[in-house]
Amino acid sequence: MATTAEQGAKTYGNVGDDLITIEAASRYYYIGQENEVRAVDGVTWKIPRGRFLALRGRSGSGKTTLLNLVGGLDQATEGRLFFEGRDMTAMGDRELTKLRRHEMGFIFQTFSLLPVLSAFENVELSMRIAGLGGRARRARTRELLELVGLGERMTHRPFELSGGEQQRVSIARALANEPSLLIADEPTGALDSVTGLEIMMLFRRITDEGGISIAMATHDPALSQFTDDTLLMEDGRLSRAEGPLDFDLPDLVQHIEFDHGLHGDEDLDENGDPVEGAAAEADEAEAVEPAADAAGDDEPPAPANDSEFRPPAQ
Repeated sequence: MATTAEQGAKTYGNVGDDLITIEAASRYYYIGQENEVRAVDGVTWKIPRGRFLALRGRSGSGKTTLLNLVGGLDQATEGRLFFEGRDMTAMGDRELTKLRRHEMGFIFQTFSLLPVLSAFENVELSMRIAGLGGRARRARTRELLELVGLGERMTHRPFELSGGEQQRVSIARALANEPSLLIADEPTGALDSVTGLEIMMLFRRITDEGGISIAMATHDPALSQFTDDTLLMEDGRLSRAEGPLDFDLPDLVQHIEFDHGLHGDEDLDENGDPVEGAAAEADEAEAVEPAADAAGDDEPPAPANDSEFRPPAQ
């Protein structure tokens, strides 16, 4: 017999090749014997493959709890969740860990980078844990840091990077094991507006070019301009947004190009146009490989200021 939640549930998202299917999922918390908090209340939702979706709502509306259910970080009190047809609610801890490690990437507001490791080492670590071979993981680490525009900053530790650069490292780390789904919880919450736009444009590119699904929680209505669909969370319940909001994003959006730093680091003038001769100089610089690479040295770059982190002499 169908529960009240199942009878009244609506399905949001495109029907088709769905990556995640949520069926009347709820997550209840109990404070004392009688006080019940329904953080997620009877949500039915589909996350299609290769789509960028946003969950928008105020703090405490249930966005993070719903993403935790999607990522297998929390268990539903009622209802079921499926990843590519596999019932996540029937999985044990070991199977959920394997699913998260190989199929999902997580991006948080607080970056969560290991402070004693360089950007390169932070990204490489997840692949090392997953068992990827040394040569392959080092090549992919370089590729990902180039993708997010940090090719020249990979030896720096988090305290040597700006907030936006640290979030880009987090994105590269989340992409390390080639996930099908990125789960981003307020990824621009700790960033200024310009840097936040850069991160959103990078997300848009990851979805368009990589076919990766992104489920993002945000309280900022302006970010819906970058997504394929926006859902609203209120008191644990999900509803569809009223359609695109008419926000006039800054003109800076037209000049933020992630090709700058991804395909040659062109120098731009004040109008955002390439400076004459800069591309040729960049091509010349790329033609000169570091001596270590030419010699076939496959070791990762040494962290900056390494002497500061050496253990004291015994």
